Order: sequence, then C-alpha cells, then structure tokens
Amino acid sequence: MDAVIRFMNDLQKEYARLAIENWLTDELFTWTWWFLCSATIIPWFIFIYLLDRNRALSIWLFGLMLILITTFLDDLGSELNIWTYPIKFIPVSLIAMPFDFSVIPVFFMLIYQYFKTWRTFSMALLGGALLFAFVGEPFSVWVGAVSYHGWKFYHSFIFYIISGMVSRAFTQKWIQPER
Repeated sequence: MDAVIRFMNDLQKEYARLAIENWLTDELFTWTWWFLCSATIIPWFIFIYLLDRNRALSIWLFGLMLILITTFLDDLGSELNIWTYPIKFIPVSLIAMPFDFSVIPVFFMLIYQYFKTWRTFSMALLGGALLFAFVGEPFSVWVGAVSYHGWKFYHSFIFYIISGMVSRAFTQKWIQPER
C-alpha cells in the first residue's frame, strides 16, 4: 500500500474515532438527536398502517428507487461539502438516514400509492416537493440537523421533482400497473 493511501486510511480511522467520541459526548440524546430518532421511526409506523398490500410490490420498488437516488446524491453532497449533518442519528455515517431512509421515501411512497395517474401524481409530487424544500428543510436547518454551504432550497425542490418522476417511470417500466 502506498504512503498516500496509508495516510488516508489513518485519517479515516481518526475521523471515525472522533465522530464516535463527539456523538457520545455532544450529540446522543440531544433535542436534535430525538428529532432525528422520531423522523426515522414514526414514518415507518404510519407507512405500515397505510400500505395498500395489493400494490405493495410496486410501492416498495418505487421507494427503493427513491432511497437509492437520495442516498447516493446525499452522500455525494456530503463528500463535496455542499451540506453537512452536524448531529447524526448514527455516529459514523455521512448519509442522513432519517431523511434518506425514512421521511422522504415514506412520504413519496404514499404519494405514489394514493395518486395513481401521472397527472395526479405530478400534482401531489409538486405539493410534496414544495413542503419538503420550503418547510421541512428550513426546519431541519433551524433545529441543526443539516447545514447548507451554498445549497439553496429551490435546488432541493427540483431534486424532489426529478427523483420522484424518475422513480415512478422506472417502477412503471418494470411493474405492470395493478388494476
């Protein structure tokens, strides 16, 4: 292994050690941590209760596509320091698990479930994107769950629209519409 890679590995180990230490001493059980904990768990209870089991396969596929898109792009944005997560639900994770694996996919899966035509889905998606980008994200910034470094809320609005449309198109391509 060459010296640069060894140095990067050492830095990564030190980062993990510091992140865990900081999480245990300054993040765990704070108000923001409880917010993230609730945002991870509560949406799934709502989803399980509301899930249309007759359409479960297509709904889950739609959600999986959305999770893949949001997780990849969220990790990329974190790596490029476009945004950071000052308080994390889990200490050594770049991704915003409560948002990428719970709040966003559950909300959008319910939109997918209840709004079956492209027209109604698009209108509901627009409303959801407005809600997340201009209410949810400012609230998340306010509580200290995320910090943006040049990222604007309207960028998120566009992202929510595109990721929802791509996920729906992919799902419809691979799953025959249920009747």
